[in-house]
Order: sequence, then structure tokens, then C-alpha cells
Amino acid sequence: MQLADLQQQIDARINATFSNIRITLPAEAAAGASDERQRQQLQQQEHTFADIDDAAFAALGRTNPLLLMALLEAAQSADKASWQAFQSDLQTLKLKRQRLSSQLADARSLLDIALRAEGKRQGLAAVRPDEQAITPLRTSTTPTRTVRIVLICGFESFNVALYNSAARRLAALAPHIQLRVFSDRDIATRRGEVAAALAGADCLFGSLLFDYDTVEWLRGQLAAVPVVLVFESALELMGQTRIGSFTMDPSGKSKGPPPAVKKVLSLFGSGREEDRLTGYLSFLKIGPQLLKFIPGKKAKDLRSWLTVYGYWNQGGLSNVVSMFLYLTEQHLAPAGLSIPPPPQETPQTGCLHPAQPGRYWTSPAEYMAWYAREGPLRGTGAPVVGLLLYRKHVITDQPYIQQLISQMEAEGLIPVPVFINGVEAHTVVRDQLTSEYEQSLIASGELPRGSLRKDAVKVDALVSTIGFPLVGGPAGTMEGGRQAEVAKSILSSMNVPYVVAAPLLIQDMASWAEQGIQGLQSVVLYSLPELDGAIDTVPLGGLVGDDIFLVPERVTRLSSRVHKWVSLRRKPTSDRKLALMLYGFPPGVGATGTAALLNVPKSLEQLLAAMQEAGYHLGPLPSGHDALEGLGEAILKTLKAQEEPRTFSRGAAGITALGAGEAEQWGVQPAAAEVTPQQLRELLTFPAEWGPTEWGPIPYLPSEDFLVKRMEAQWGDLNSYRGINSTMSGTLLVPGVQVGNLWIGVQPLLGVEGDPMRLLFERDLTPHPQYAATYKWLQEVYQADALLHFGMHGTVEWLPGAPLGNTGISWSDVLLGALPNVYLYAANNPSESIIAKRRGYGTIVSHNVPPYGRAGLYKQLSSLRDLLADVRSDPTSVSSLKEAIAGNVQAAGLQADCPLVEEGDGRELSAEEASQVPDEEFLAWCERLFLYLQTLENRLFSEGLHVLGASPSQSQLAAYLSAYYGDALPPAAVDVLAEGRGVEAARSALEAAYQMPAASHPESATQQRQQQQQRQQQQH
Repeated sequence: MQLADLQQQIDARINATFSNIRITLPAEAAAGASDERQRQQLQQQEHTFADIDDAAFAALGRTNPLLLMALLEAAQSADKASWQAFQSDLQTLKLKRQRLSSQLADARSLLDIALRAEGKRQGLAAVRPDEQAITPLRTSTTPTRTVRIVLICGFESFNVALYNSAARRLAALAPHIQLRVFSDRDIATRRGEVAAALAGADCLFGSLLFDYDTVEWLRGQLAAVPVVLVFESALELMGQTRIGSFTMDPSGKSKGPPPAVKKVLSLFGSGREEDRLTGYLSFLKIGPQLLKFIPGKKAKDLRSWLTVYGYWNQGGLSNVVSMFLYLTEQHLAPAGLSIPPPPQETPQTGCLHPAQPGRYWTSPAEYMAWYAREGPLRGTGAPVVGLLLYRKHVITDQPYIQQLISQMEAEGLIPVPVFINGVEAHTVVRDQLTSEYEQSLIASGELPRGSLRKDAVKVDALVSTIGFPLVGGPAGTMEGGRQAEVAKSILSSMNVPYVVAAPLLIQDMASWAEQGIQGLQSVVLYSLPELDGAIDTVPLGGLVGDDIFLVPERVTRLSSRVHKWVSLRRKPTSDRKLALMLYGFPPGVGATGTAALLNVPKSLEQLLAAMQEAGYHLGPLPSGHDALEGLGEAILKTLKAQEEPRTFSRGAAGITALGAGEAEQWGVQPAAAEVTPQQLRELLTFPAEWGPTEWGPIPYLPSEDFLVKRMEAQWGDLNSYRGINSTMSGTLLVPGVQVGNLWIGVQPLLGVEGDPMRLLFERDLTPHPQYAATYKWLQEVYQADALLHFGMHGTVEWLPGAPLGNTGISWSDVLLGALPNVYLYAANNPSESIIAKRRGYGTIVSHNVPPYGRAGLYKQLSSLRDLLADVRSDPTSVSSLKEAIAGNVQAAGLQADCPLVEEGDGRELSAEEASQVPDEEFLAWCERLFLYLQTLENRLFSEGLHVLGASPSQSQLAAYLSAYYGDALPPAAVDVLAEGRGVEAARSALEAAYQMPAASHPESATQQRQQQQQRQQQQH
């Protein structure tokens, strides 16, 4: 009965949209009809559609496709908004109809299972469906040869078992079809076997292939393969697609759909460039039916390509078998097989929940309406998290999907699980999800609503389990750079944390644990999403064989970090507790409170003033930048005093007795805590009940005291430890100062000599006990809401563990835990800031570098340049200037950089010895010295240190512009730009500097050419 009601609603919606449209086709349109009868029908004066319904609409597509195209275009042009609403409503109704049909099919399947179970109980043999006795399909002709198809799957290696089942089913149904199944990993381990299969193949079917080496090798193997079908893979490999006359040949010859098809495609989607592939997905369903009536072989072959893609995109055993039967019969070796059924459809997008198995909601709004009635966390105020899932994992019933949703819920998050193909991720986020921030902008008129639906669901965070760019997904849709721009616009409007957390689909669990995430897997999971603004990437699991497994401990880490970010947003500004970490490396040389290229004291004052203006509680700190003058230096002086060994050895009492010195006049107080060895043990111990269920199928099972044992193996028993920053009583001191709700301290030293980067490659090392105690105290005892690392750079991101892709025993992950980590970093060092971002969960805030200037010359160097200039202008004067030149070189210390004899022993040349050097040799040395001084004079250097939030002075800007542009920018333009007088003033200065010569008279120009030709003839 419900199916009948839905069908009536579909009929009514179609009728309401098209019944009032009247169409008169021009004669040239009717001339394109495929036969005389159709041409006469189309030449009628006017076409009406008063009684049109779903069946009539489908019949019109079969009988008069040209008229149908005209009808679709008329409906769209009449009212674009109504047309898009019609598409959305009709899709929703048909998905509901499909869901009901699927439920009926499931019920029939359950009944069939029950009957087979009863048969088994009675002694009947029950076998897998693909192993049952299958009667071969009847063919009208005897197959002339074996059809060889090679299937290679990449990111969907989890479907290898499904494809092998399809191969067995095909062998039973059509014995002349041979399907060989490989994953992209087989190209590395079984390359000879794959090459032999391709050598005699009639068809290659490839999917989700991105690895560079795999793609390049496959491209070299495909020249002799007649039919190549590659879907959602690297563009270089998809460009090899060919079936009949349809090709994606990158040479540009006869590629892509014919013009008539392009016109049809333009009717689908929003018209935005970034939504083009989403429109293609909408076209997949009706496209093959429309193309059937467009004349020409190319349209027929394109229809075949779309049909094959439709089978693959829908997934499932029956669709895969039908896909290869269709492909064989239509293009490879027709044998009179009956036409396979059309693809069994599942929704392209939708929502799901483990509490409702087999049910799909058509939109986040519909899902949340159900959740408000029946969801486990309804009414709790728990954070709502948009969770993007890969559709193929959903329709193939990958167990980790349900497990992930359930565990996030158990961790106190309300997931909104939306499955997508990948290419439409941005449309779901843009149109169906929103945030409090975005709604406030719309309400104030600062942001247009655009395509955002009125029933869009508010979320507190976004988590993508897909990787790749938000716009375009695996396929990509736009020219370089535009993807990130569109993604930035969407995510900036929402202004919520965007986290990528996904299982590894290229690497297996063992290689992740042993070597970290590498190669293409790192590009998919880290590099591409980071261009969009993704933070806090957490690998959730990976492959074991060809199956995807989740590591629940990693889901716990993901959930805890999302909780902390949402809590930070929700908590009133005045209640937020923050921790700020300064640096003191190298030790013992007065480096406490320094950072590369940053004036830390002044920048600290700037930050405190800005925080106070933003509403943070900073105790009795006076307001205003001027009132904080000198506070930064006073805080650093106090922190340096706390490092004195006798003060440190007395513990917290010693720090309290020391006081805060000059900083106390601003209300700064000393703040110190002691962590006992037993407390540290507890803070570094995993829950006793954790076992394989929590750790998943990683290659080892850590004991609950794994981290403690590792630390004691290097630093000795914690109870008897008396080492770096421990007190006389054996506790571990965490010193610092407190300003209201802000704790400021110095990052502990590593305790190992040399470059901190080497810790990445020495996994047996651990941080010393006081280092670990400091970070765990900030998390668990002080309970900071966020941590700020102040400048370039700290060491926590370099601690031992997986080089990329933190595991539960990576020390960076252990010590940072769930803390939001805001990391201030110089903008000119992306290679190291990316380590802080990936291993240290750093949300990078880049600061400018100090303005550059030209080094110039001074003192002896300036005098030496003048002497060398005299010699160059008058080489005969060299004899009288030798001693003066050699004396200046010696005084300036240039002998080592520019010796007289380039391959000599490095001995300095005295003034007296210089007079004995032959003039020719000395002149050559003078030339080298002159060129060397030119290099020194023009070398760029940083002028001072950057102050956070402060702009360069006018003189600094002028020096920077002159250094950067050199002679290319006139001094007048430099002055105008440095003074900030605006674009028009700069343009006027440039125009005055670059006066164009007056145009030559045509006659004089002709005379000049004639004179030039005469000179050339005389030369010859």
C-alpha cells in the first residue's frame, strides 16, 4: 500500500511540473528524428503534456527522446529554482520507493534464508550462492572464443572477495568469460602474472587506481588491449579509456561526448563548475535511456560506457555479474546472451544508523528528525558531528562503518553519518549542513544563503573518512588551485573544526606500525585535505589482507580531540583555561624565551593585550598595550630565575619563595606543581581492561604499563630517579607563572644531545620523566582547554613514534592527547611546520618574518671596495696599493673566504708579502675580491625580529622593497609604497618613472627600414 502511495506522489509531482508546458519544435529539430514517423510526430504545431505521469514520462524518453530533451529544457528555463526543487523532491520520493522495494526484497531474502535453513536442518546441503549449481545461460550462437577480462582494483581492494565471487558466478553462467581479479598491490608482488594476463586480455577494468608507479606501469601495458575501462582513478590512466568509438584519449582526437549529449548533461546539476561531476551522477540514471535514441555510433558507445559505470557504481554481486555479461555481449564477443537486468539501485547519498539496519534516510534533516525521536543521545546536548562516509563502503556492508558510528556515539558524540560517492562531498557540506556561526552570518545579512537548504542540520564539527580534497574527491573536477579556494569558502562560512580521520586503503596495518604512513597514502590522508584546511588527522585503522579493520583506540583519540575543540568553542571566553609554552634551547646560553625570527617578549605583550580585549580572564592585568610595556621581559626574567638548580631542587616551595619578581606589579604570580613518580605511572598507564578489542589487529598488543617500561629502560626506575628537573624529594617539578586563567612555562629540555629530529629515527628513546610529567600535568591536572606553542620551534612533535600517522604509543600522541594545540610558526618554514601539524596535532598560525634588506658594506669592507675600484679603473696602480689591499683583507678576515691562491694552504697573506706577489696574479685576486664583495653587499638578511601583530616601519618597508625589486622598482615608487599612499599614487610614480618614447611617424619608420636594408646589402 505504501508503494502505491509513493507512486501516486511521484505521478502527481511529475504532472504538476510538466502538465502546463506547451512546446512547438522548430523544423530543424524535427529533422533530427531517426525515422519518418517520429519526424511527422515532432512536426505537430504544439505539444502538450496534460496527462503525463511517471510511466508516460519514461515512455516519452523511449519513443521521442528529442521531445523529452525539449521538455526538460523548457521546464528548467521557466523557473530554475522550481526545477531544482523538482529534481530534489523527485529524487527523495524515488529513494523512498527504492528503500521500500529493497525492504521487500530483504524480507523475501530472509524468507529464502529461513527456507534454506529449514532445508539444511532436514539434511539438504547448503552452499554459498556463488557455489550453488548454476545452469549456464542459453546462447543463440556457439561462442567462438574465450573472452579474457582483467580487473585491477586500487582503493577498493576490500572488494576483491566480491569480484572473485563474480568471477566464479560468471564461469558458471557463461563459461566462455574468464575474469582475472588483481589488486594494485599485486603489481608489486605478482607483476609477471599481471603482465601475462594483460598480454592476452580483451578488456581491462580498473577502479580507484592512483599510485604513481602503478599508473605508469599500467599505461605501458595497455596498447594492445582493445577495451579499457578505468573509473575514478588518476587522470593519466582514465585518459586511456576506450570502448568502441568512444575514447578519453588525451591526444584530444575524438574524445568526450557528442554535442547533443553535452546539451543534455548541461541540464543536470547546479551549473557551478565545482558541481559538474555531481551532475554527471544525476545523469547516470537517465543518460543511457536518452542516449539510446540519439543516432550515431559514438552516442551508442558512450551509452555503453555509462551503463557499465552505472553497474559498477551501484555495486553488489548481481550488478558486477550483469556488468560483465553486458560488456561481453555488447562489445567483446556477442553470443546471443539475454540482456541482463538494469542495475539494482542504491541511493547515491543518504544517511544511516546501526539502530536501523537496511534503512537509508535521504538527507541529514530527515535523519536528525528520526534521531530527535529515537536516537540514543537525543536531548543530551552532545556535540553534533557531520561524518562523511564512502558510499562503496556502505553498500558493500563494510563492518567498520557501523562500528565507527556506534563507538563515536559511545564516546558522547552525535554522528550525522552521510555516505557519498566522494565527488559530491562539498555539495553535502555546503547545502545540507550548517553551523551556529554560519546561521548568524546569514541572519545578519553578512552572508547570502545561496544553495543552503532551510532544513540544513547544524553541526559542531566535520569529520571526513574519505580523504582527498573536499571538492572533487578522488576524481577531481577543477583546475589547479580552484578546489582549495572553493573548499576554503565553504569551510570558512561554517567555521567549525574539519578533521580527516580514515582507515588506510593503500597501506596495511603492519606497514603503518613499522614504517609510518608513506607515499600516496600520505597524499590522500594528509596533503590534499590539508590544502582545504583539515586539522588533527587521525588514521583510524587499515587493511589486513583485503579487509578493512578499525582500531578502536584511535577512534577514542579522534572523539576526544573533537570533544575538546567543541568544548573550547562552547565555553565562555572568560572561563577558558589556557597554557602557553615558551622555549629555552640551547640550554645555558640565555636562550630561555627565544624563538627563531620572533621577538618573544614584545609578541607576548601583544598577545596578552589581544586576549584581554577578546574577554579572556587574565587576573588583575591592566588593559591596553601601553600598560603592558616591559611585562614580556619581566616574565622571561622570572622564568629564567626558576631554572636555577638550587631553586629547582626545593620543588614548588622554592618556586613560590622566589616569587615573580618585577612581573608581580602586573599581577603575575609564580605557579608550580610537583608530580610524584606514582602519579606519572598512572598518567602513562593504559586502562587495565584494554586488549585486542581496543587496540584492533595491530602487529603487537601493548601491555598496560608499556610506556612506563620503555621510559624506565632508558632513565631508570621512576621511584629512584634523580635526573633532569627532579627535586630533592624525587618528585618532578612543573614550574611556571600564572596570569589569571593563563599558565606560562618553558618547554622542558629533551635531555639528549644533538638535533631533536634524530628522535624520529631512534624509537627506543623516550622523553625524560619530567618532560612527560609536564605535558600530562597540563592535560590531566591543570586541565587546560588549549595549548599554545609560542614560535619556531618546540620539540614535542619530534618525539619517538611513527614518522607519520600517530599510533597510540607515539610519544607525541601520548603527551598531547586531546589538547587543542595552536602552534605559532614562522611563515617561511613549511617543511618543519608540517611536522608540527601532523605529528603534533598543531593548528598552525603563521606569523610574518622580519623584513629583509641588503647587507651593504661597512668599515674595512667599504674601504677595501674603494681600493679595488681604483685598481680596476687603473691597473697600473696595483703596485702602490698592494699593501693597503692586503692589510684591509687581513683586518676584515676575508683571507679564508677569498685566498690569494684558491687551492693553497689557507695561510694569510701579510702586507709585506703582498708586495712580492706578481702584478698579474695580484690583479686576478683583486677581481675575485671585487666580485666577492658584490655578493656580500647584495646579500639579503633579516632586519631585527618580528613582533606578533605589528607591521614593519616605513624605513623597513622601503629597505625590503628595494632589496626585493632592486633596480626594477624606481626609488620614487618605493617611497610611495612604503608610505602607504595607495595604489593610484604608486601607479602615478611608476608612470612618471617609465615615460614611453614618442611614437615614430610612419614615414620616418619607413625610411629607417630602408636605411637598415641598405646597410645590410652593403655588408653583404
